[in-house]
Amino acid sequence: MPEIWLRNNRRALTMGLLIPAVIELLGSVGLVIYFGAYPSVWVLIPSIALMSVGTLLMLSLLFAMQQPRLAYEEEQLLVYLDEPAPVRVPIDVVECFFLGQGPSFLPNLDGKESETSNVIVRLAESAHEWHHRDTKPQIAHWCEGYITLRGAWCEPISNEALGKLNKRLVEAHRARKARIAAGNARS
Repeated sequence: MPEIWLRNNRRALTMGLLIPAVIELLGSVGLVIYFGAYPSVWVLIPSIALMSVGTLLMLSLLFAMQQPRLAYEEEQLLVYLDEPAPVRVPIDVVECFFLGQGPSFLPNLDGKESETSNVIVRLAESAHEWHHRDTKPQIAHWCEGYITLRGAWCEPISNEALGKLNKRLVEAHRARKARIAAGNARS
């Protein structure tokens, strides 16, 4: 089971549940009308469709709430972007985490582009195969060996959180080196 290092922004996803809840409510009202006063296929079919769409949206948001942004498993950093399966980056390629700032890709307020704190993952310069991945720009940007995770879609980012990420990374690097040294000693 992966060890979660950085979680999703559950507050934003929870607020996103409002829209599917309203869709579900509309479908429920339609069913009440169908079974109560107006038993017509023209009421039943849209009501069932609304409830189905609302349920699917809710389930997808609940699934997204369970997904982390970063996790660690079997000497790999699991980077969850916009797909259910994470990108598995070998931990020895990951050098550090640091704080950045950039566009949030959220709706503009007062005509100004909103910014957010981001988590930036620096990858080894020598690991060319890990230097670029196509991503949804609203979620992340992965280019030139840097993965920028948009802070709007992560748990609150602080210096303390980054310190924990880097501490855990150092521990993972040390454990890997110890495992390799133990394997070489047995050979």
